[in-house]
Amino acid sequence: CTHAWNAPIVGRKRWIFYPPGVTPPGVHPSPSGDDVCMPISIGEWFLTFWNEHVRRRSDPDPGRRPLECTARPGDVLFVPHGWWHMVVNIGDEDGGADGGGISVALTRNYVSGSNLPDVLRFLDTRVGQISGCRDRADAVKPEALGEEFRRALLTHGGEDEVGGEEEEEKKSDETPSSERRGRWSSLLREAEAASRKGWSCAAWSDPPPSEEDVGSHGGGGGTSVLSKAKGPCSSNAGGIAGGGFSFSFL
Repeated sequence: CTHAWNAPIVGRKRWIFYPPGVTPPGVHPSPSGDDVCMPISIGEWFLTFWNEHVRRRSDPDPGRRPLECTARPGDVLFVPHGWWHMVVNIGDEDGGADGGGISVALTRNYVSGSNLPDVLRFLDTRVGQISGCRDRADAVKPEALGEEFRRALLTHGGEDEVGGEEEEEKKSDETPSSERRGRWSSLLREAEAASRKGWSCAAWSDPPPSEEDVGSHGGGGGTSVLSKAKGPCSSNAGGIAGGGFSFSFL
């Protein structure tokens, strides 16, 4: 549920985006999103689903069309939460796409007021999808991350909103810490209320328990995500390999 930015340092990157609620061809998430079947590599996706992707560029509904762009050194690309995205390194302008080119970029995920309600709802209801903290004994456990995130937000929230130690010291002199804490406390209360009402992004939904992950975790009725993966996406659709390396999702 986080936003992200990406800044190429060396080499270019070709990005493909699909809007929230619009699943890319060949990508089959389960109702809860806990499991996803998709081509195991970017190359497989291009070979199998490129024609379908091109067709979707002309979708009658502009809001369902994929977006594409090329980011170069000096650019900063914003990746909004809830968008499926794929990145292809295409080398330097001088011909580095022959496989010998180097691609280096900086990226950072973050939470802002615009996606805070969905982040809170995600931490509360999608514990099984939380990654990055299961392989370290000293890490916060996934089931405790929501509470820890809220505590950290109230304790340290806003420290980086101006930037730099000197700016932080200046801000501290001008704005009492109690006032800053009150501002972030108010933001958190508003986000909690919005979170309880449901998802603000079409990328997520809360399926009925009888439909959630049917065929993937057991249950009856419905069509499993694996069954969907075996079916054709279009006239040129091919096989799907279990995994998840072609498209990412925030």
